[in-house]
Amino acid sequence: MKLAKIALIVTMLATLAVAEERTPSHYVRVTGTSEVKVVPDRAVVEIGVEKRDPNASAAKHAEDASARRILAALRARHIDDKDIQTTYLSLQQQSSYVNKKRVYFFVASQTLSVTVRDISQLDTLLEAMVQAGGNQINSIVYETSELRKYRDQARDLAVKAAREKAQALARALGQDVGRAQIIEEVPELASFAGIQANAYVEEGRTRGAGPSLAPGQTSITASVTVSFELN
Repeated sequence: MKLAKIALIVTMLATLAVAEERTPSHYVRVTGTSEVKVVPDRAVVEIGVEKRDPNASAAKHAEDASARRILAALRARHIDDKDIQTTYLSLQQQSSYVNKKRVYFFVASQTLSVTVRDISQLDTLLEAMVQAGGNQINSIVYETSELRKYRDQARDLAVKAAREKAQALARALGQDVGRAQIIEEVPELASFAGIQANAYVEEGRTRGAGPSLAPGQTSITASVTVSFELN
């Protein structure tokens, strides 16, 4: 038993020695980043309904009626049920002062998240949802349906950028880089491409004319850290 333990320890020490020999004593460690610009082809809209009434049941019924009309308007325009999701539902008592007197009332709210896969319909769908009873537009986030494709492209460009940076640093010292020894992808921070808004719509229409929506471009980024042998 003791001989087996000794043999195991010797094997582990030999493995560590080989690993140390393979690890270069001189290396350069760099971070490469890249950004790919993409024209979005879909959007996610969060639209809400808010109703107020002194009676809790009346406030909830009014909110439910508007939500049903919004759902019907979306289905009439061929938006699949899988692309519609209730993300927020609330019924709360609130108060305000009217003529220096505190008045209590109930606020019923619901928020729907709608994925619009044909971005050319976005303006029409927003108008239809507002006419159906939506009186809050919380956000519009622009996306691409080929996120994996462009993320892989951004990652490849980040690796190339890391090698170019390492080569430039090595040349400045009269040296060159060899094989990559360690490569790590830097985790992305939670982000989105698009606009966040908080617009309150009164009586089925937005305040003022407002500009037309412009999807612009979505940025997809990648970042990697690489350690290269320094020759």
